[in-house]
Amino acid sequence: MRIKAKEIAQEMGISPATVSLALNDRPGISAATKKRILDYIRDREAQQYRLQELTASSCGCVLIASYIKNGIIMERSIMPENFVFPKMEEAVLQAGYHFKSMVYQERIHRMDDFLRQCRAWDTRGIYLMAAEMQQGDIYPFLDLNIPIVTGDNLFYDAGLDSFLIDNREGISRCVDYLVEKGHSHIVYLAENISIFNFDERREAFILEMAKKQCGDASNRIRYMGSSVEEVYASMCRYLDEGLKDTTAFVLESSVVSLGVGKALLERHMRIPRDISLIGFDALPPVSLPGLNLTLIKGTHTKRHMAAIEHLIRHIEGDDEEIMRVYYKTRLLEGDSVFDKAKYIYR
Repeated sequence: MRIKAKEIAQEMGISPATVSLALNDRPGISAATKKRILDYIRDREAQQYRLQELTASSCGCVLIASYIKNGIIMERSIMPENFVFPKMEEAVLQAGYHFKSMVYQERIHRMDDFLRQCRAWDTRGIYLMAAEMQQGDIYPFLDLNIPIVTGDNLFYDAGLDSFLIDNREGISRCVDYLVEKGHSHIVYLAENISIFNFDERREAFILEMAKKQCGDASNRIRYMGSSVEEVYASMCRYLDEGLKDTTAFVLESSVVSLGVGKALLERHMRIPRDISLIGFDALPPVSLPGLNLTLIKGTHTKRHMAAIEHLIRHIEGDDEEIMRVYYKTRLLEGDSVFDKAKYIYR
């Protein structure tokens, strides 16, 4: 079980902000303080693991594990665990297994401890939320010799089952929509981190722009930052330079949408008349007042549940073939894309 930063702060007698700086590897605290916080967390989690070992039953467990490499993607997820996890737990319990969830943070946890805990729990299978993982990160998990299903990543060499958003289909839908509305001078605004979903979206953008004869889009990807504040600052600089011929932006993630939207609204840009926007991923409710953003949205709840149900079948030997399941996206039409075609072709 993950220990909350607020609990750590209370127990150590320090501020939650200090704990957050240590966990996210940010400047502003001394190396000694950071080490003291991380050591404390490691010791507390070891105590939790030992207690959980005492309650583990012989029927084994199904584990939901979130792998955090940099803390940027997984920790900002808008998917509410209290909405999805109970449904997962119910499916696992009905199948006759214990349900466990764990967060593995690469910066503060040891893989040997994680694997030891999995064995102590008699873990029969793992659903690994792997959005931040690189290809080489999967190999230690394979030592467990149990079924593993991954979400939001593909591990080609390992031959694992995967449940994914169809990023390529989503970007194709996005570019098609903009081109149908008369746009060809399209720029892709990206985060400055490389993860599986983002890499697929960027590659798909270049490919789809070429298919639509919109030119070489490899130089139309602009990296904006990895937080709303960084994206906002980058977008302000971009606006100072001038948008030139650009008529539409594809926004790679909710973070890019929020940062870009904030900058455009502050500059009193007329959306979509001055610039059209289409985002990828859902936004928190009432996040950009006055902007009804057109979105490409993937499914989460159904995909995670399907992954758990498949994992249980795999554990029980009913599914032995490798499966890679892609979930199609949906286009949620707002009012952030200007229909130039009405004026060009009428």
